[in-house]
Amino acid sequence: MNLEAYQTILDDISLDSDKNYLTLQLPIYGMAIDERKLFSHFESELGSRYWFRSKEDAYNIVGIGYLESIRRDKYSAFSLSKEKDALYDKIQKVRLEEGLPSRLSLFGGTRFDTKDSTDEWNDFAMVEFHLPKWQFDLKNGVLFYTAVISEVDLQTVLGDIVSELEAIENAELKADGKPVINMEKDLFPGEWKALVDRTVDVLDEMSFRKVVLARQRLITFKSSADPLFLLERLDNEKGTYTIYYEKGKSAFISKSPEKLFDIKGDKLRTNAIAGSAKRTHDCEQDELQKSFLLNDEKNRYEHEVVRESIVHDLEPYSDWVEYDPKPGILENKYIYHLHTAIKATLNEDTDVFDLLDAIHPTPAVGGLPKNKAREYIMKEEYGTRGLYAAPVGIIHEDNDSEFVVSIRSMLIQANSATLFAGCGIVKGSSSEKEFEETQVKFTPMLNVLEANDG
Repeated sequence: MNLEAYQTILDDISLDSDKNYLTLQLPIYGMAIDERKLFSHFESELGSRYWFRSKEDAYNIVGIGYLESIRRDKYSAFSLSKEKDALYDKIQKVRLEEGLPSRLSLFGGTRFDTKDSTDEWNDFAMVEFHLPKWQFDLKNGVLFYTAVISEVDLQTVLGDIVSELEAIENAELKADGKPVINMEKDLFPGEWKALVDRTVDVLDEMSFRKVVLARQRLITFKSSADPLFLLERLDNEKGTYTIYYEKGKSAFISKSPEKLFDIKGDKLRTNAIAGSAKRTHDCEQDELQKSFLLNDEKNRYEHEVVRESIVHDLEPYSDWVEYDPKPGILENKYIYHLHTAIKATLNEDTDVFDLLDAIHPTPAVGGLPKNKAREYIMKEEYGTRGLYAAPVGIIHEDNDSEFVVSIRSMLIQANSATLFAGCGIVKGSSSEKEFEETQVKFTPMLNVLEANDG
């Protein structure tokens, strides 16, 4: 880190009084900094921290301290786009070294639907994206430090940053270990199975083809779960998205296999993921499971419904959409899914918030027709989904972005964790088999808590 050269750059700039914030971009590669050290050092920022790591290792970002947020109680693509542009326009950006492969981003998401929130989701607005004071790009070794411009001293700011970085490197990791479970129970299991049976009776193959029904499991602890323990456990499973999102007194956690979409320039990539089978880690049995998935009529139908819907939703915003009509297998640690990669070239005036509104919820987490399924879920499903199965991700200054469908997730508050899992219900579904499927889908979060039977 060439501090003398960086100070020369700062000596030559003038702070823009028309801006609200100054962002300094500088390299931190070679420094012994990771997620756990950051959360340990910035313990005082509890409730204002996030970790977002993408499945394909495109991003590994930790944000600390929410300086300003876009926050709305009603989704409006037009308003959100204007607010995003206005927030980025408030920032004076100074790159202290050329060619750094990273960009400042906003992190956040939107709830699954507009159902009146129960108390457990009160910390999270309907739509919310955050500008952090500290944004660490751990993949590329880059730091974005953002401060209120009227409070910046250009002669001392570099020294302050270096002091913090050195303290982070020397941070002591004092995790409390896994939380001791006091109680674990499924919420409304009999009622949920009865809902599945009633739903099968109202579904058909034309006007109401599919609906995804989610259920919950509650786990209480003798003391609160330590964030450092949770971060360590989240790092245990590779090949999925990792979300650890603190807001107020809540933490939302997800190990999702499912990308909603990513955008780079005018190129969008997304996936159809639907249809699932348990992974046993017995080679012979797992080959049978994969063959079953590829040939099972119910799972293939469920997958094709999802793919058709996503392609249909993209068409108004795209000049070109491409996909393989034959699905493949997506392998995760505990479960297999049918998978189809989808690519699109976006129209020039397409905005990321328009796409969020158009694509979410996919039939993999909502149903088909989308609006009918969403209304059915809001009316009939037990509990409130909040951020479960909702879009969570990052947005850069332009349209470039990456969003996750935040399944395989849980909400942690005080001494409890609420786990979420859902499955697609179509004509002919069995409530007992669907219940067993959701049991498998709880496994990633049970593993994070070390609460699984294995």
